[in-house]
Amino acid sequence: MRTTMETRSSTSLLLISLIFSFLSALIVPSTALGFTCINTTTTSCESLIDYIPPNDTTLVSISSLFGVTNFYSLLGANLFSLSTPSSQSFAANDTIRIPFPCSCSNGSGISDKVPMYTVKSGDSLDSIATNVYSRLVTYQEIAQVNNISDPSLIDIGQNLWIPLPCSCDKVNGNSIVENQVVHYGHLVAKGSSVDQIAMEYGIDANTLSELNGISNANQLQAGQLLDVPLTVCDSVVGKGSEDYPLLVANGTYALTAYNCIQCKCQPNIYISNITMVLQCEPSQGVKPSNISQCPSMECSNSGLLIGQTSNCKVCDYAGYVNTTILTSYDSFSTSNCSVLVKGLAGSAEASKVATMCFSAFGREIGFGIPRFGGGSALRQ
Repeated sequence: MRTTMETRSSTSLLLISLIFSFLSALIVPSTALGFTCINTTTTSCESLIDYIPPNDTTLVSISSLFGVTNFYSLLGANLFSLSTPSSQSFAANDTIRIPFPCSCSNGSGISDKVPMYTVKSGDSLDSIATNVYSRLVTYQEIAQVNNISDPSLIDIGQNLWIPLPCSCDKVNGNSIVENQVVHYGHLVAKGSSVDQIAMEYGIDANTLSELNGISNANQLQAGQLLDVPLTVCDSVVGKGSEDYPLLVANGTYALTAYNCIQCKCQPNIYISNITMVLQCEPSQGVKPSNISQCPSMECSNSGLLIGQTSNCKVCDYAGYVNTTILTSYDSFSTSNCSVLVKGLAGSAEASKVATMCFSAFGREIGFGIPRFGGGSALRQ
């Protein structure tokens, strides 16, 4: 009798243990979300992330998948022409950068309630994370932000928030002063290294390693998502402007002031201590947003439009308030012009620079070659 009782007791304990183990497996553990974001002053910002579509698609489909409401922001993030149609095809397995709003809290940054994905027949959290969003997130992260305790139980038609990693932190690099940047979730290519990535995007390799907790360069793996802090161009846009701070990342452009102004930040030719400054001009072929026509973009008493230069003076974009576009008309040292032309001596650009001279605040005229820009994956 005792043996039978002991056997039943052991069987019961084993059954309880198995049930407990099964239930424990269903509980989604809390995981660290997003990139590190400890900024206490700026809790929201704009970020970028790489996406590699598994199948041929279109730009409008990509925009819809990631909840990109401003199509021009997708074009600008990839340096695609403003005339690129939303129906433009995009090749499978090529990389496109996605712009999205970022929100920081509790020491981490994730996308601000976007994108939202609607569950379809046959979907699972793992297939959504892996096949739809190309492993930019894990199924555990999706479950966590959507308060799903059992990841196997999702309903057709259910809307899921996909928490893309991001950050709004300033980065100091090699300097004491912290600088504003645009954080970019970069997918590591096969054979790439920390030094190569740092050089490609013009940032410090040590900063890149520290930001991503990389103590050994051999830790870098293909497909790994790195937080790359992209430099932003300096501008004269003031705090009173409705688009302040206008942060345009290295290798991108943005439309502002009702889509009337296009501002580019491209790495051109560096000379001496010249820094990159935003290059703005009237946008071409773009319908104004929320107004019937664009306001005046001329600098007072100059005869110059924003982006134009004459006799070592420049008409620059300084922001907008209500329906008024603000401008800045500045002169700069002719010695800068001569230094630049001397630096380009013998090149095809010398005569062009000598004529157009040098833009304000040590800015290069936009004849440089972008470090990265879209186009190769677009299909006609």
